[in-house]
Amino acid sequence: MAETAPFRFGVEVELLLESRGWKKHNQWKPLADELSGKLAKADVDNHVDDLTPVKNYTEWSIAREITVRDINNPSAIGVELVSPIYSSTAVPSLTAELTTIFATIRKNFVIHPSPHCSTHIHVSQPSTPFAPSSLAALAKAVLYFESALDSLMPNRTAETYWARPNRSPGNPELAGLTLPQALSKIDEMAAVEEQDNTERDPLLPLVKAMNLVTGSSNVGRARDSSTEDRMRGKTYRWDFTGLLRSSYPSTGKGDGAERSIAGTVEFRQPPGSGTAGEAVAWAVLGVAFVVGAGVVGGSLSVGGEEAGGTLKELWEMLERGREVVGWGDLKVLEGMFKSVGQGKGA
Repeated sequence: MAETAPFRFGVEVELLLESRGWKKHNQWKPLADELSGKLAKADVDNHVDDLTPVKNYTEWSIAREITVRDINNPSAIGVELVSPIYSSTAVPSLTAELTTIFATIRKNFVIHPSPHCSTHIHVSQPSTPFAPSSLAALAKAVLYFESALDSLMPNRTAETYWARPNRSPGNPELAGLTLPQALSKIDEMAAVEEQDNTERDPLLPLVKAMNLVTGSSNVGRARDSSTEDRMRGKTYRWDFTGLLRSSYPSTGKGDGAERSIAGTVEFRQPPGSGTAGEAVAWAVLGVAFVVGAGVVGGSLSVGGEEAGGTLKELWEMLERGREVVGWGDLKVLEGMFKSVGQGKGA
């Protein structure tokens, strides 16, 4: 089946690495340079991120990850591998490259398991940016399937610092609402009519609803001492801040945002990946979720207090996403669902 809608995606894989070489690295840059050289010899185009404002997403980049570390082992250093931008039909290319990357890393480095590692998936619509209705459909799916996704990632709890539920107590827009109330609020935010769209971003109400943090909280004050509420998508499992217009102010009165990668939705909940297969599975899940939500998310509703979607319903939505992008199957996800006793979502 040919791809019927253009979607693109990228993957960020966090790792805690220690060199197997005779000289142990106690600083990030020497280890990153060694990793870059080993990957280049394995024909993986890459560069070490020099923190310049303009990012290069045409090849793999090696970035510093200060949140991943082992205080008892200074030679274990956190890195983030950031992929090029892929078309949603390019999963085989991602699989091949990640297979080479992990084989190279395991040959030359020790991968230390760490609960602080994550795998992040960015998804974008390059030719048709998200409209309020399509973003609302995704937001509703995020809230509706929260428990189902949790069951696939039991170690990524509500206390996970940089991947908290979007309806967590730290979100003043959604905290305290029942699931039906939260879904209704998302519909209301999508229907907000902006008087002047040259001044106000039509996606702003939805992004605020999903990504606002209380300014007085520890997370809200992570960058400065201000007690104003602010948008900080990297606090949550789903980050919508990259969809805000680039011209929109980035500071002030709770409307400002610390933005994700421009034009993308970021799925931040998946744990660290220790193999190529794990990273690919999280990428497939993220893309299929975003695309499938665009098909069915708008009609999601609940009658009770907290009865969200089942794993069976989640699988059915992922299948809708698979159909839209033209994938033949979701076999890469079957093991994940079987591990929680659901088979193919049954």
